[in-house]
Amino acid sequence: MASTRFRALATTAVAALALCTACSSDGSGSDASADGQLKLAVFASFNGVPAFAADKEGVFEKHDLDVTTSTAKTSTEMVPQLLGGKVDLALLDTATSLVAAGQGVDLVFVAGATDGGIPKGQEEFSFANVWVEKDSPVKSLADLTGKTVGVPQIKSAPWVDLRGSVDEAGGDSSSIKFIESPDPLAALKSGQVDATTTPEPVGTVERAKGDLRPLGPVNSGGGGTAYVWVATRDFAEANKGTVKAFAEAVREGNAMVNDDRELLVRTAAEVLDADAGLLEKAAFPVYAEKPLTTEDIEFSVEYMDKYDLFEKGAPDAAKLVGP
Repeated sequence: MASTRFRALATTAVAALALCTACSSDGSGSDASADGQLKLAVFASFNGVPAFAADKEGVFEKHDLDVTTSTAKTSTEMVPQLLGGKVDLALLDTATSLVAAGQGVDLVFVAGATDGGIPKGQEEFSFANVWVEKDSPVKSLADLTGKTVGVPQIKSAPWVDLRGSVDEAGGDSSSIKFIESPDPLAALKSGQVDATTTPEPVGTVERAKGDLRPLGPVNSGGGGTAYVWVATRDFAEANKGTVKAFAEAVREGNAMVNDDRELLVRTAAEVLDADAGLLEKAAFPVYAEKPLTTEDIEFSVEYMDKYDLFEKGAPDAAKLVGP
């Protein structure tokens, strides 16, 4: 299972966003949800599991929604579909979506999907982790100061989260040399870089192999929101009732899998076509149960702005949360 399957490539996605802003005929997609029908795009990752569970367990139906969910490997696949009206809502990491909003793409943040931070009980190994070679002299995140680190994309969610985690640990992330690699784990194992990060369940696979040493968990989203459900503003404004019902259903589905580990693992195994026995050992994120607020987005904007992700200026959080 390739690790890149679980990572958002923020910069590439933003380029696709810019190119596809004009590719929608009307941007609303209102016909798709006139009778409660919604087309969703999600990553085939732990972040999208609650949507599949909610659909299978009848949560969307309870809210008078008829949902069709498709999977994608990266934001570059979902965003053109979203802007072109092929899908109505997409699950994106906060970095990708906020950078896009900062570049003028008119998005609305409908609901939180995955909480960031390091969940209680996952202080040693979480749903995103930093890895080094077993005999590496690097003993802590702070020790990555001045080292070379492999990431799938500079100025992406993994990049900013690693920087934030190193700085929080007392290091200096500005001195890190980042190298982009389509397979950062391979780069680490071949000695090209000193460290890299993985999401789950890639980390659980590596831990079972025992070839690398986990350095510690990543503070995803800087402790704020890690993944969000987004729509175009045109669609959200044209379908306020449907979007509100979706947000309520998402929170209910998130709470359901937070409370039912067996359902979570079983659904993840189906979505990822992975071994349930392996996933039972994996570290899952905590899924958002509270309504997304302007304060949540403001926190994320400030976190991203600290690391200069917004080339054209930070977006206004007050204008992003809806409908």
